[in-house]
Formats: sequence, C-alpha cells, structure tokens
Amino acid sequence: MKKYVILLAVMLLVLLPATVANAQTETTGVQVAPATVTVVHGIPDLAVDIWANGDPLLENFTFETVTDALMLPDGDYDLEIYAAGTDPAGNMPALAATVTLVPGANATIVAHFDADGAPTLTVFQNDISPIDAGQGRVTARHVAAAPTVDILANDGVLFGDVSNPQEGVADVPAATYDVKIVPAGATDPVVFQTDLAIPEGTNVIVYAIGDLAGGSFTVAAQTIANLHSPPEGVPTGTGGLAGSVVPTWLIGGMSLGLLSLIGASTLAARRSR
Repeated sequence: MKKYVILLAVMLLVLLPATVANAQTETTGVQVAPATVTVVHGIPDLAVDIWANGDPLLENFTFETVTDALMLPDGDYDLEIYAAGTDPAGNMPALAATVTLVPGANATIVAHFDADGAPTLTVFQNDISPIDAGQGRVTARHVAAAPTVDILANDGVLFGDVSNPQEGVADVPAATYDVKIVPAGATDPVVFQTDLAIPEGTNVIVYAIGDLAGGSFTVAAQTIANLHSPPEGVPTGTGGLAGSVVPTWLIGGMSLGLLSLIGASTLAARRSR
C-alpha cells in the first residue's frame, strides 16, 4: 500500500505544477490570440498582387473579392500592391501603406477609391463585442468613388450622411431587410438595392465599392459570426477538465488529502511492524 501512495504522490507533484501553470496562463492571458485580418478589393478593372514585409500575401486578387479571415502575428506590416504578375524588384507599387496590427485585433484592409476616384488603402477595426439575444449587427462602409449617401432599411434611414471612407454600425433585430443606397437627403435615385439578411449574433459588414460615375458601383459583404452574448448563470460542469482552469482551492484540497493519506499509510505501516 505504501509504495502505491508514494507513487501517487510523485505523480501529483509532477502534474500539479503543469496544471497550475496552465491555469495561470488561461487566467492571466499570457498567450494572446493573433490578429484576424480580412482584405477587400474595391478597385475595378485591376487584378493585383499584395505583398507584406517583402513576402507575397495575396496573388491575382480581383475586384469584389473578400478574403477569408487571415490569422497574422501582431506587429507592423509594410503593404505593397502591384498589378498582378508584376515583379516587385525595380518596380514601384501602385499602393503602399504601413499597417499596425495589435494582439487580438479584428481588422479589415480595403483597397478602394477615395471620393475623387484615386486609389487608396483604409484599415477598419471590426466591432466584435457581444450581441444581445435576438439581435444582429449591421456595419455599412462607404469606400466608393461616389457622393455622400443615406443607407435605408425598410425605407427608414439606418445611416445618414455617410461619406467616403466613413462607416455606420448598429445592432438591429435579426431579420431580412430591404436595403437601399440613395443620395444623402433624398429617396431617388436608388443607387443600389438588395435584401440583406442579418442573422442573430452576426456582424454583417457591407462595403459600397467601385465607381458610381464609371458604372462599377456595387456592394461586397463580409460576415463575422458567433458574437452572441454569453449566457448568465450557466453551470460550468465537469466535462473537459483537461483544458480548463483548476481552482486553487481544489488543488489545495488535493494536496492536503494526499498528505493525510501519506501520513495515515505511514502510521499503519509502522504499526504493522
């Protein structure tokens, strides 16, 4: 009996420091999530390659394309955009900018026209805060060569006087909306119209891109799901303990119980002699 108790003690002495270290990592947040980045191409008639810090990031990136989320380490990124297939050696980029990504950020980088039709880059920070039950989030971003607009939902003004490169963000009941883009202060002409579904717990991000005068004005969309507010008062249960934080009172109780067991076993062994 004694040797099994000692073996148990050795196992716990080995495992407990690792368990405590994992608990401290999870509670203090030492391991920080990388930045999440999405890239949107809003410049018509131009396929491009995008380089970051001298390395290719995206190749043959075309108008209206919205990438899947890219997981990147935090830090500074020197972005350069070239016409697709261009060798960066000895050639000037069509666009260049330095972007700083902070740990855990969720950002979107948009290549687009400014209000006057000149190519530019804009970085938006996406709202990933919790969304109440029954609600969704809509984000509208004006990144087109076009005048100031109003954005209507079911013929009511959702966002008014939105100019390039401004945005509007609102939480709304989850539903499908008739969305129209119209000149600011007017209801006609309708520049763009679509049915837009806003699911519960999801941020639907809509980009007005292209060139209105040139006939390429359109909309691209990005979605960020699983933003539901955490439920209140839900029992934690006992499943999945290998990846969870072990309470310090439980560790202490295990240690005291182990010491008592060792002591009792030792005393019994002495008496048996």
